[in-house]
Amino acid sequence: MTGRRSKGYGPRMTDSSWIDSTPALEAWIAGVAEGPLAVDTEADSFHHYREKVCLVQLSAGGRHALVDPLAEIEWSALGRRLADPAVEKILHGADYDVRLLERDLGLAVVNLFDTSIAARLTGETSIGLAALLAKHLGVTLDKSHQRADWSKRPLGDAMRAYAVADTAHLQALAAILAAEAERLGRLAWVREECARIESVRWRDRARDDPEAFRRVKGAASLTPPGLAVLREVWGWRDEVGRRRDRPVFRVLRDEVLLAIARAAPATVADLVKIAGFPEALARSPVAIDVVEAVRRGLACPEPERPQPRPSLRVVLPPEVEARLDDLRQRRDQVAQPLGLDPSLVANRAVLEEMARRLVAGADPFEVPDLRPWQAALLKPVLA
Repeated sequence: MTGRRSKGYGPRMTDSSWIDSTPALEAWIAGVAEGPLAVDTEADSFHHYREKVCLVQLSAGGRHALVDPLAEIEWSALGRRLADPAVEKILHGADYDVRLLERDLGLAVVNLFDTSIAARLTGETSIGLAALLAKHLGVTLDKSHQRADWSKRPLGDAMRAYAVADTAHLQALAAILAAEAERLGRLAWVREECARIESVRWRDRARDDPEAFRRVKGAASLTPPGLAVLREVWGWRDEVGRRRDRPVFRVLRDEVLLAIARAAPATVADLVKIAGFPEALARSPVAIDVVEAVRRGLACPEPERPQPRPSLRVVLPPEVEARLDDLRQRRDQVAQPLGLDPSLVANRAVLEEMARRLVAGADPFEVPDLRPWQAALLKPVLA
């Protein structure tokens, strides 16, 4: 099912409004119909220590707006529209946007239709927005500004056009995917999943986790001295990123942190031999700071060193493992004829909990993370 073919960004710049004041936002909201509202955001996570919403894109009734969150704007007019259950909000891959809108702007999204979710549940194999628009509407998106610094002002015409294109075609795409979901009898599944996304909220893992350094891939393989070094170098990197307002991966990549923790370089000469250590840092006084962080880690008293954690992977009792294998086979038998990724029907965590409940003689369908539509698919094969 395809629509009119077009090439490039889509709407012309003259079709969109740049909004950087409360009156302008209120006027735009008042001027569009009560029908679906397409929404997207752009953030600056590749350029700053703490990402923030730098642009909110809106499309409704053939009109498009780019709203500037970096200006002094009061968001209540948009907030009322986003929270109105009578107005469908269309987003693609909404999880991140919903979190940022609530955290940065205090905006909640109600009556969400996520075209990414709809694509997955109708059996699409390529669920990126560019792929879906190309397939169903013949629209080609230029993604060259995907990692641009959206906090810079003014935004050039090319970046504005890029941003408008992300919402300009969402209503048409949503209509196609909703029709397909309804034809397949899966529209209720899409609604269930979208309702779940509406409730997600931002969690600051670095702030909430006192041992965030353990999230570095490979940290679990380190000895206590290595973990102590990693903790110190991770803290150094975080402070540098915060002070310079740079994302930490642009200060030093995780794999380099891990290599430093393993090698524990005693001198700058040792440090610069580590693969991946940036030449710019090697030539700066910062290299001495890294070596000092290593020394602090090595000098950490043994009782204060982080200890390796036992594997989080729980070894299941044999009877539960057997039940899990059976459940996995039955789930796959359900998913295959529907053309769905089996994890959509039930992921491993859900299957494990179902297996435990079955062995204990409890109701396997009372697993909290098992959605009603998933339970309805699985019940016939577990009867």
